[in-house]
Amino acid sequence: MRGSKRGARVALPGVVHKQVFPVPQNLGVFMLILTVIALFAGRLRAEIALSLMGAVFLVTLAYCFLMTLLLGLVNRKKAAAVSARILTRQIRAGEQAELAFALNVPYEGKRFIHLPGILVRYELRVTTKDRRRVRYMFDPDFLKNKVNTFLIPERGAYYSNAGDADRLVLFDALGFFQLGLRVPVDTGCRLLAIPSLGELLPIQTRSGGTEQRNAPRFLRTDNLIDHRPYLPGDDPRRINWKLYGHIGDLFIREGEPEPPPHSQLLILVDTQVDSACYSEEAARRGVDLLCESALAIVAEYIERGMALSVGYSGGDIAGGNLQELAALLAYPAATGLSTELVLPMPVEERGVIILALPRERLGSSGLDQFLQNRNMRLVVDIVFLYSDERLSVAAETCARFYGQYTVQARALRQTREKHTMV
Repeated sequence: MRGSKRGARVALPGVVHKQVFPVPQNLGVFMLILTVIALFAGRLRAEIALSLMGAVFLVTLAYCFLMTLLLGLVNRKKAAAVSARILTRQIRAGEQAELAFALNVPYEGKRFIHLPGILVRYELRVTTKDRRRVRYMFDPDFLKNKVNTFLIPERGAYYSNAGDADRLVLFDALGFFQLGLRVPVDTGCRLLAIPSLGELLPIQTRSGGTEQRNAPRFLRTDNLIDHRPYLPGDDPRRINWKLYGHIGDLFIREGEPEPPPHSQLLILVDTQVDSACYSEEAARRGVDLLCESALAIVAEYIERGMALSVGYSGGDIAGGNLQELAALLAYPAATGLSTELVLPMPVEERGVIILALPRERLGSSGLDQFLQNRNMRLVVDIVFLYSDERLSVAAETCARFYGQYTVQARALRQTREKHTMV
């Protein structure tokens, strides 16, 4: 499922350039130390060869530093006129995003100034809230007014923040010094990498206290009290054709007093992760597993005609079509266990499926606060998902512990098998 081509323009005024002088890189520091040693040893031992080598190193370092500094001063104003647009704002994780680059007025169509041995590159820098980073560097003169692609390997909502924004990078070809000029960018979300479609969980969803049925049952009756006029969108199987033959109007059997087949179903992704069970990287992969499973549920029940809503820790509840809910599932980011980041509470009665990761610390998380403060009329199912067999004991312990909240809790091992979403 490809995203829209309406990429948000990310060149905005008002970014302050904080870096003034070129910063020595690791190789530059090493060469500086080597230069000092060579000059000192040559002077001490009266070795012309060592002194000459030290002088050559010093001249080279001085040239790289001064030319990088000069090129930075010359191109500083142009950096404020940079425009970088990510055209495909919504893609699937593992796909290529499209980027367009240009210079705005008054430098539109002009090239960057270059000096011998000094390179100019643009570096795209985007980060998720759980510190997934994408860095893409290219020659701005080569890409200007063209479209290029770069890989987004993992799910997430990618932002550029004030402390880690895009940069115009100037550096010498030898890699001794580097000067980064921060460019004006939008600090909001620039790209959504939606999750892949995971396996459908082997669970029987509940809604409104009644088991969800694939097809509703209806009372067979000719009593007009149990009928109402037909409305567009009603299931034609509920039309009483016998009654239509008598009076010539379409009427619908009211059926049994139960929730309709597309009753309110809410899927919540609990992004809180216990550091005792997960490393930082494993935590991100664990939340990916939750989002992939949530998307599988969304795709399955939307295909059945149900209306669903999705929410996540620290976010709001939202409904929509499959594409909109898939975009929403790009936002959940792995966080630590805390009662400050709670799951959103529905304002009306509905069935709730909570997808969470196993944990060892029980009783003091946002999930506990949600269960303690919920409306007791909510029908809640909690599924603790894991892909590593070593977490099976923690998952089973969680299922037993949270069963005391009068909810249905279970532990499920889920693979990371991906499926294609049309």
